[in-house]
Amino acid sequence: MLPLAAEKFPATPDELAAALTGGLVSRGIAGAGVLVEGAALGAITALRVELTGACFTRGFRVSGTPVVEAAPAMAERLEIVGAPLDFEGTPLDVQVEAERAELRFAGQPSDGALVLANAAGGSVSLSVAHAALEALLHRLATQAAEKQGVEIKKTTLELTARGPRALSFRCEVTAKMFVMSAALSLSGNLDVDEQLNARVSGLTLGGDAMITKLAAGFVRPQLDKLESRVIPLLALAPGGLKLRDVEIATRDGLDIRAKFGRG
Repeated sequence: MLPLAAEKFPATPDELAAALTGGLVSRGIAGAGVLVEGAALGAITALRVELTGACFTRGFRVSGTPVVEAAPAMAERLEIVGAPLDFEGTPLDVQVEAERAELRFAGQPSDGALVLANAAGGSVSLSVAHAALEALLHRLATQAAEKQGVEIKKTTLELTARGPRALSFRCEVTAKMFVMSAALSLSGNLDVDEQLNARVSGLTLGGDAMITKLAAGFVRPQLDKLESRVIPLLALAPGGLKLRDVEIATRDGLDIRAKFGRG
C-alpha cells in the first residue's frame, strides 16, 4: 500500500502522482520520486515510486481500510524501488514489480492509500547486506546489554542456508563487564512452512560461563517468546496479496524473494 494525501481522491494520472507525493511527504518521506504515465486512471502505462534514500521508521503507517473505490485504476507496469532505503539506520534494498496491476483507493483522501488489489503477475524482494545485518544486531545487543551494565564490543553473524526456505544462524558478541571481556553466542534456525509462516527454533546460548549465566537471566525469557511466535510472511505481500515461491538466500547477507498475482 502507498499513502495518499489530497483533498479528494485522484481522477487523473497527474492527480494520482500529486496525491502519492503528498502522502509520502505527510509521513515524513521527503525526496521520493513518483512517476505516473498514461491517458487515464484506467489506462496507466507505468507507475513508478522511487524510494531510494528515503528514511523509514517503525512508526510509518498507511491507512488502508476501508476500500472505498470499487472501479479500479489499472497500471500496465508498477514499480516500487528503494535501492536502498533506510529503515532506522539499516539500509534495505526493496523492490516490488507488478504487471497489469489493479489499484484501488482506501481510507480518506486526506489520509488514505493506493492499494494493489490484484495483478497478472508480480514479485517482491527484500535484501540486506551482511555488514548491515551485523550492525543492526550490534545496536540491538548494545541497547539490551546497557540495561545490565554490560558493554558490547563486537558482534559477528554467520548465516547458512539449509534449503530454499530455511536457514541456520549464529550470532556472537564480545562483551565487557567491569574489567573482563567474554564471548556470548546465540544460534538457531529459521524455517518457512507451506503456509508461508516463519518460525524460529533451537535457540541456544553459548560462550564463556560467566557471561552466559548472566545473559540467561534476562535473555532466555525473550528467546522463549520468540520461539513461540509465528511470523506471517504474507504481511510482506503488497496489498495483502498471496505470496508464493518464497526463497531465502544467504550468500551476501539476507535476501528474501517471492512472487504474487494470477500468473
